[in-house]
Amino acid sequence: MREEVEKDLNEVAKSSLKKITSGDAFAKLVGTELLELQPGFARASLKITEHIVNVHQMAHGAAIFTLADLVCEAAGNSFGEPAIALQTSIHYLAAGKRGDLLTATAKLTDRSESIGVIEFEVKNHEGRLLSAGQQIVIFRKRNDEKT
Repeated sequence: MREEVEKDLNEVAKSSLKKITSGDAFAKLVGTELLELQPGFARASLKITEHIVNVHQMAHGAAIFTLADLVCEAAGNSFGEPAIALQTSIHYLAAGKRGDLLTATAKLTDRSESIGVIEFEVKNHEGRLLSAGQQIVIFRKRNDEKT
């Protein structure tokens, strides 16, 4: 029975992966790539190019936030029901630089019937922690028009 539930969850996650990778135009524009999606977990990457650095030639905070938001979106939506962000808290701990390959992971750490807590990290290719944070999401039923 447990294997069937896990198989069903993985199928839902695969379906969610297709939807997220084809439907998030902004994340595509910035250059993020969703690498892995499992129920309640996601991993994505972003190469820091000359187009997404700030005036100090560091990775722009908005690019890092976009990467973090993408993995939270993916982890939250991996169960097949819409998860909408209510609040995101991000802490910038170190600077990324042009040429860095950033990787973000997000994990759903707590969930009630309608609210979820997702924790995330963004690291550079050397494993240095650049940012960490938390996103609170609300789960909506598919036929719920209040989004």
